[in-house]
Amino acid sequence: METGKTGKYLKYAIGEIILVVIGILIALSINNWQQEKQNIKLEQRYIKDLVNDLKKDSVNLHILYIDAVLSANAKDSIYKVFHQPEYQLDSLPAYFKLQWNPYKIFSPSTSTIDEMKSSSDLEVIRNDAQRKQIVSIYYKYELFLQDENLYREATREIFATAKSGLKNIQKPTSDEIKLLLQDQRLENTIRTNFAKGRVKSIANIADECNSLLKVLGKK
Repeated sequence: METGKTGKYLKYAIGEIILVVIGILIALSINNWQQEKQNIKLEQRYIKDLVNDLKKDSVNLHILYIDAVLSANAKDSIYKVFHQPEYQLDSLPAYFKLQWNPYKIFSPSTSTIDEMKSSSDLEVIRNDAQRKQIVSIYYKYELFLQDENLYREATREIFATAKSGLKNIQKPTSDEIKLLLQDQRLENTIRTNFAKGRVKSIANIADECNSLLKVLGKK
């Protein structure tokens, strides 16, 4: 009799344990489901915000590209004056000003990616390729801004020379500029001011931005 009762109690205890384990598993499953649901909503919100940030970047890069093309084309025209002082260029003052005139500085919109990094939420982007592309574009922005600093340094050198050699830096005459362009240091600075490379650099980073924008915009 005692053995029979013990067996019944043992079966009852095992049954209770199984029920508890099943309950725990169900609770964990529900919790995981809820967490996944929250992560999906968070991912959607981040992607929406990233798209808005990238749209702003795309517009600003387009404006930057137009300015860069103008500066690069102006540089081509100034080349002709270097070795042909007699060359008549009515727009020389305007073209010369484009070599040093303060230009728009690209400031990428990073509020969303900064929030994702500070909250350790990068992993909520479930698509590995997209997550890597998101991280990549902001890393490339940093490299791009380093290149922009090099160009800015070159324009500062041109500005310093222009300011010391022109009576009115805002309204210089063609003759004043031609005389100034005989300065070998100025010629070298203009030749190596990265204006041409900057056009390509801006175009490349704009393509990267628009490519990611196109991918995220589909979600």
